[in-house]
Amino acid sequence: MKLFNMVERSKNKDSKAFQVLFELFYEDVYKTSYFITRDPSLAEDATQEAFCKAFQKLDTLKESKKFGAWVKSIAARSAVDIIRRRQHFTMVEDIAGFSPDDYLYNMAQTLPENEVVKRELQSRIKQSIYSLNPIHRQVIVMKYYLSLNTREIADTLNLPIGTVKSRLYRALKQLEISLQPENNSIGEEGSLQ
Repeated sequence: MKLFNMVERSKNKDSKAFQVLFELFYEDVYKTSYFITRDPSLAEDATQEAFCKAFQKLDTLKESKKFGAWVKSIAARSAVDIIRRRQHFTMVEDIAGFSPDDYLYNMAQTLPENEVVKRELQSRIKQSIYSLNPIHRQVIVMKYYLSLNTREIADTLNLPIGTVKSRLYRALKQLEISLQPENNSIGEEGSLQ
């Protein structure tokens, strides 16, 4: 069935249609939550909270085709709210399904040394993103993982666009500093410009 039909039926409180949407988008929403919380249990809580909020507020969704991005944005916000409520952080080594390749410039893969450098850089980027303050990590995830523009992030988070831009700027500056060649052993190929 088409996404539009499922969303429209869900707007009319058709629980079976919403179950289909839940099953279609669960994995992506969970990954978004997990990327922010770095904890499977908290990610599950944020995912459930996001779908509950989405079901309750589905009538506010203007474009049915944007359901996926919309529910992932709700999940990102829920994840940050849960972290704030819990006031603790758990470090997790890896993110299932997250591909830092999406955020890296294409590096030559013909030499084994370049592959090693690329893996080291991916690891550094993940660790640097993990080390960000949750509000900064949230806007980075929404901008570069969910591909939302600053206006969409501002609307989703109910923030002025200037605040979103400021958070993005600060987050990117922190990432730039933490990824400087003198702060790691990757070398010139690993620096972000």
